[in-house]
Amino acid sequence: MPLTPIVVAANARVRNTGLMVAGLSLLDLAQWLVAFFVIVFSLRRLILVAAASMPRRKTGGGILPSVVVVSALRNEEGNLPGLLDSLSRLDYPPDKLRFVFVDDASRDSTGAILLSWAAGPRNALCLPSAVQQGKARALNRAIEAAPEAELIAVYDADLRPQPGSLAVLAAAFQDPRVGAVAGYRRPVNPAFTPVTVYGALESFVHQLVTQAGKERLNLNPTTLGGNCVYRRSALIPLGGFPPRAFSEDIEVSLALVGAGWRTRFLPEAVATCVLPASLPRFWNQRARWTRGMYASAKRASRLESLLVSAGYADRLVFLAATGLAAARRTGWLWPALYLLASLIAVVTALVRARAGAALVARMALWILPMFAVDVAATAMATLKTALRRPLVWKTGAG
Repeated sequence: MPLTPIVVAANARVRNTGLMVAGLSLLDLAQWLVAFFVIVFSLRRLILVAAASMPRRKTGGGILPSVVVVSALRNEEGNLPGLLDSLSRLDYPPDKLRFVFVDDASRDSTGAILLSWAAGPRNALCLPSAVQQGKARALNRAIEAAPEAELIAVYDADLRPQPGSLAVLAAAFQDPRVGAVAGYRRPVNPAFTPVTVYGALESFVHQLVTQAGKERLNLNPTTLGGNCVYRRSALIPLGGFPPRAFSEDIEVSLALVGAGWRTRFLPEAVATCVLPASLPRFWNQRARWTRGMYASAKRASRLESLLVSAGYADRLVFLAATGLAAARRTGWLWPALYLLASLIAVVTALVRARAGAALVARMALWILPMFAVDVAATAMATLKTALRRPLVWKTGAG
C-alpha cells in the first residue's frame, strides 16, 4: 500500500482527536521543526567552513609554564610502549615536566610497563588501582597526586604526540583568559578498513573544519579527550573531570566556558592516533560519545554549547527530513540542503587534510554504507538515552 494515504489518514486522525499544538497537527509541527533544524545545522556548517579558511590567531610566547602529564590506562600493553616513547621525546624543559599515570585495574602487563618506565631517569609516578574507576575518576586521582604544576596535559594510550606539540599547546596559556587548549589528533590508519576510512573523514571534518572554524570565530572549540592541556587553576574549581561522564572532555570544556574561560584549538600541535578499525568498536564508540554529549547539555551556557551537546542529532534530523520528503509531507529541498552543506564541509576538510586520491576514492566508496551505520548507532543511542538505559564502559570499545 502506498505510504502517502497512510500518512494522510494518520494526520486526519490526529486532527480529529485534538492532538494539536498552537493550531498545528503533530505532523505539521514535525515538518516545521525538521525544516528549522536542517537550516540551523546547515547554516552552522557553512559558517564554520568559511571561518576555517580565515587567518589563524597567534599563540603566545615567552617562558613555558610547568606541566604535569596525566594518563588513565587500562589493558593497554599494546599501545603503551608507543605512547611512552613519544612522551620521552617531548621537547619541553625537563625541570618543568612531570608524569603521573594511573593503571586502572589492568589485567595485562600495563602496570609492569608503567612501573619500569617510571623507574627510569624521569619525574614520573605510577598509581595502581585494584578496582576499575573509569577514565574520569582515574584522571582526577592522577591530578590529586600530581606535583603542583600550572598546566595539566592529558594523553590517551593510542596517541603519539610530536616532540614540539606540548610546547605549542602550553604557549597558548600566556593568554590569562585561556582555560584549555586542544591539539590536532591526526589519524595514522585512515585507509585500513571501511570503518577507519569513515572515521578519518569524520575526524578531518570535525577538526579541520568545525574545530578550526570555531577557533577563528572565538567560539571556544572543545577538547578532544587527549592531546589537550588544561589550566590547573581553571580545572580544579570545577571539581576536575565529571566522575560519571562518558564525554568528560566535552563536559569540562562547556563548564570552563560557562565559568568564563576561553578554549582553543591549535592544529599545529599534532599527535597521531589510531582509529577504531572494527564495526563493533565503532558502534560502541559512537554510542558512548552520543550519550555523553547529550549528558553534557546540563553544562551548556550558550547556543553554541547546546549545539555541541546535540552531538550527532543532525543525522536524525536528516533521516526525518528524508522520511517526510519520501512521504510527500515536505519537499526534497531540506534533505538536499543538508547534503549540500555536508558535501562542502567534506571537500574542504579533505583539501585541508591533503588527502590523496586513493584515500578519497575509498571514502567515496564507503561513505554511504558507513553513514547508514552511523545513523543507526546514533538512533539507538538516542533511544536508550530517552529510556534512561544505563551505559556501561567497555574496555577496548573506543
